[in-house]
Amino acid sequence: MPQLQSVWSLLALLALAFIWHSPASAAAGSTAALGSGDGPSRPLTTFVDLLSSNERFSEFLHTVQRLRMVIPLNRVRDGTLLVPTNAALKKYRKEHGEGASRIAGATYRGLSDAQMWYHLIGDGVIEAQDFGRRTMVWESLSRPEADDGSAAASDDDESDEPPKEHVFGVMLKTQLSTSGTVTANGVAVLAQNYSCAAGNVYLIDGLLEIPPPIQEVLHVLGDSVGQTTDSADEYSAIEKLLASAGWSDVLTMLSRSSEATGMHTLWAFSNHAFNSQFSYAERSYLLNGPLFAADDEDLRQAAVADVRAVASRFVSSEPVSVARMGAGTHSVLGLGKHSNLTLVVEETHGSFSGSIDGQPLGRLDVIARNGIVHSVEQMQRPDSLVFSPQKVLVGLNATAFVRLFKDAGLGDYIDGTRPDRKLTILAPTNHAMDEAFGYDLDDGDDVALSAEERVQRSPRDRQREWALYHIIEGQYSIEDLAQTPLIRTRLAGEWTDGRPQVVKAQVDQAHRALGSHVSFNGADNILLEPEVIGNTTIYLLSSPMSTPPRLVNALIQNLDLSLFVAAMGASNTVDEIQSEAGVTVLAPVVNAFASLGLVWSYLSLPGDLDAGADLSRLIKAHVLTRPVYSDEVPMHTDSSADILVVKALNGNKVGLYRTPRGMFAFVDQSEQPPSMRRSARNSTASRLSSVLDSISLKISEPDMLLQTGVAHVLESGLILPLNVEITSAKLLRGMRAHIFADLLERFNLTYVLEDPRGEARTARSSDGDDENEDPHTVAGYSLLVPSDKSWRENPAYRELMRRDHEDFSADDSDNPWRNATTSDISHYLDRLVRLHVIPIIDSSPRDATEGKRLPTKQLALTDRTTYPTLLDDVTLRAHEFATDRFSLQLEGAPFYQTPGGVPFVSVATVVRSGIARSGAVFELDSLLRLPPVSSSGPGGWKRVAWNAAVWLTGIGMGSGLLGVSGYWVRQWWTHADYQSL
Repeated sequence: MPQLQSVWSLLALLALAFIWHSPASAAAGSTAALGSGDGPSRPLTTFVDLLSSNERFSEFLHTVQRLRMVIPLNRVRDGTLLVPTNAALKKYRKEHGEGASRIAGATYRGLSDAQMWYHLIGDGVIEAQDFGRRTMVWESLSRPEADDGSAAASDDDESDEPPKEHVFGVMLKTQLSTSGTVTANGVAVLAQNYSCAAGNVYLIDGLLEIPPPIQEVLHVLGDSVGQTTDSADEYSAIEKLLASAGWSDVLTMLSRSSEATGMHTLWAFSNHAFNSQFSYAERSYLLNGPLFAADDEDLRQAAVADVRAVASRFVSSEPVSVARMGAGTHSVLGLGKHSNLTLVVEETHGSFSGSIDGQPLGRLDVIARNGIVHSVEQMQRPDSLVFSPQKVLVGLNATAFVRLFKDAGLGDYIDGTRPDRKLTILAPTNHAMDEAFGYDLDDGDDVALSAEERVQRSPRDRQREWALYHIIEGQYSIEDLAQTPLIRTRLAGEWTDGRPQVVKAQVDQAHRALGSHVSFNGADNILLEPEVIGNTTIYLLSSPMSTPPRLVNALIQNLDLSLFVAAMGASNTVDEIQSEAGVTVLAPVVNAFASLGLVWSYLSLPGDLDAGADLSRLIKAHVLTRPVYSDEVPMHTDSSADILVVKALNGNKVGLYRTPRGMFAFVDQSEQPPSMRRSARNSTASRLSSVLDSISLKISEPDMLLQTGVAHVLESGLILPLNVEITSAKLLRGMRAHIFADLLERFNLTYVLEDPRGEARTARSSDGDDENEDPHTVAGYSLLVPSDKSWRENPAYRELMRRDHEDFSADDSDNPWRNATTSDISHYLDRLVRLHVIPIIDSSPRDATEGKRLPTKQLALTDRTTYPTLLDDVTLRAHEFATDRFSLQLEGAPFYQTPGGVPFVSVATVVRSGIARSGAVFELDSLLRLPPVSSSGPGGWKRVAWNAAVWLTGIGMGSGLLGVSGYWVRQWWTHADYQSL
């Protein structure tokens, strides 16, 4: 049988002599010497001779012949051949070749020529003791092939001369197991050793499988790291890094490029090692930067250069085995244009450890089809890689934001050229910007601008304004924002009188375990923690922030402020206020205007010049001449009650302060210049703060951002400035109480519409009577005003009007006043009007109140309180029958005037009210009735005399009645003592 095999070999050699240059021969390049084939023939000189001489190699030789590998194999010198046993080959062909005997390309029954060449080691003749000495990596004569199944070949393969540049073959590893068995890629090497002139041949107990590409090896390494379901992705970061650098072929072998078919070494860092050295944005920049910046070639090229600078430190352009290099310090090639890598190898008792560029290695010499993989335990950040805010923004997929900065001439804020400047950048993602407005940064406020102003604000100007509004002076962490929610931007111009625009940050500490949630002007930050690059802190927003809107555009978003907007329109102050640069608006809510009652009825009178002027002054009193944000307002403490006083557009001054209860505003009446007024210390400060709270207006919603400044919403009430004179006469006009005003003039009572304090002062000064001033003087008058309809229903008034207009044709024959004299009617109406006037008695020093409004508390009605009227000895009593709902009733009048008579009722309900400078006006739903004449006796000393006479008369009549009764009883008693005869 051996002789037949030798004959068969000789015939095969002759048959293949003409066609020896086959594709399989290209796989023969290695460090093993290739013979010329011209030398003299000697027995057992070549591997084919040795294979032909022994039945144990018959199946392997048969496969070599079928794959046309005989002649190339005969040319090999100084090699080591690992031959599977016949049983192993038959089993493999049965499992993989489907029993087919035909040759398909370079494959025979599931065995390829590349796999067969993988059994031939080209590192020289290896003795048995070399296999068992230590773990070693050997180079086979199998060349890497692309995944399309075609063998990779160099241009020199067709030449008989050795290649000028060494082309590496696929590596395999031998090692000594714990049982003393030598294995090659896990396949046991049998003890038999056969030699020939070409080298040694060893039987192995199975076929050597060509290992998978580096990418699949990484997945296997990931599986060995942990038991989690995603452990296979433990090395996904380095895969993505190489893909980002454009070097995916190093891993996958999916193309015919030199990177795909060449041999490389991958120093593979784990995801954990990568994450520990780079922040989220930096990792995203390295792994996705070129993709994110695809629309900007400059940004893309810069990103690719940075990615390759990092990736080149973890890829070598040749297979580097720690075992092959041995102990010592070695310089190995990197990939790309960067410097070589330094490999340090240490050997201890046959085991190796090492580091690459100072980074410790873990698993060593993991064989792949296209190279070798070593795991890197701890990754080091490259010193040459410097991140700028611009690179971080690219990593956060905010490239549109970066391009806008460059287009607006603001690139120096993010390109890292000014590293000492401390900034916070609020950057929307590309998706957020595209969804919101793309590149159209029109804020919508241009509608309110003139054509000339719109031309002045070019698209570039709007882009620049928008970009500057997303740059914050100073660095702010989430903790800083929780303490300082108002942050100043770089946007400052003529709209704010040179002061910076503000952004409102809101921090939600409730979800601290998941990372504090923070938003800016309602735009959510989508990062758990901000990115910090040197002196720049970056937040990534889910939506862009529009620059603050104009005043009206901001106010109309709150329905509670709609009446304030309407009042600005009615007073023709909208344009003036909106064009004012750098303002603070104290915006009253709808209920504040409604609470004015008759005052608002007057101010809203159409066509009334006085009302329009007063409304204008009132609106301007709510507009301060400089922006004041809540964090600029002083805080009251137990030892300090500082007040910030700011001038309003109408000339008045407004004080602002804060307490733990909130922020407050009040009309300042002091003569001190607008400044930070400081109060007394200690207990005086506490008392002053309490007093201020009682006269101040609380701000319910501070810091509504405006294009020209800021607005604060007042919780209730509004500012009634000192230069708005609200008199009782104006309130009567607002109520349209024309009849009551006419009656006051008719009966010479118009003085109740004026401030008696000013008139009395003038009179006393002219008489020199200041020293004899009555301490209980009238400080003003409150008017109880029935509607005109109520007056027209009064019979006496109707009769008087009939006579005044000589309308004798009016059908009012049943009027009880028809036969009364005009004098009686006038006297009755005069008394009726006086019943509706309440004098305000003020016992405080006149100097304390003169020139000021009477306190509202003094003018308001209180429950179960008696009030005098202009009628002598006639008083009214107030009753609060519901919250802030009052009725007035004549006090002291009996319900029934005569037994069984008609009930007498004199009561009216207050419908509306208004506070004037020196009094109040209360609108009644009906007229009060005068007290009956019988109950209205004389007054003063006459009343005392009258009461005395009544008492004396009563006593006399009682005494007489008692005497008559006593006389009758005595007579009866005496008569009863006699007996009849």
